[in-house]
Amino acid sequence: MRQSRDFYKGGFWHVLNRGVAKEEIFREKEDFMFYLYKVKEFLKKYPVAIHAYNLLFNHLHHLIEQNSDIPPSKFIGSLHSSFGLHTNQKYSRVGHLFQDRFKAKPLDKNALLPVSLYINLNKILEKLEHLNKTKISKREVDELLKEAERDPWSSYPVYLGLREDGITQTKFILSLISDDIKKAQQEYRKLAKQFLVSGYFLKTRDLLFE
Repeated sequence: MRQSRDFYKGGFWHVLNRGVAKEEIFREKEDFMFYLYKVKEFLKKYPVAIHAYNLLFNHLHHLIEQNSDIPPSKFIGSLHSSFGLHTNQKYSRVGHLFQDRFKAKPLDKNALLPVSLYINLNKILEKLEHLNKTKISKREVDELLKEAERDPWSSYPVYLGLREDGITQTKFILSLISDDIKKAQQEYRKLAKQFLVSGYFLKTRDLLFE
């Protein structure tokens, strides 16, 4: 049964899209760069707000808010059609780049902070899932988080104030932590570690994929 698309102004959604047949969406650095360039381009046409994102080789996540009468489906559909056409031309491929239509999970405001963490830390969660370990040390978690801080293809460094990307709007979610942005950024880093160590990401994942 296809998912209902009841988009509305003021709503928030977790958007997920994968490569067709688990094919890679991004093959090299320039593909990631071009995708983010197209995001900025289409944000000028479709005024949605992106509160978090993460680009992985064969799938991607966005936390999107609809802040006008134009639904996020217009933004994502146009963005991915344009990027898919570019990719097909670049790599001499044919057919759809993305698997079916994107998934959009509606979110209430209580879920925004943990979902932003889930998205921002998704590469770490993927690595943890594939590690053949029953436990992971705090040192290993710290190393993974440091790696995430250097990730140019996610909004995690933006949340920590380490860089600006011209895409991510962090103030609303950080304000859920503190009105002092610097304090909120510091606390967000602590929450990221707690999110992983406590296993709370499992509850968030269940929320998104129930």
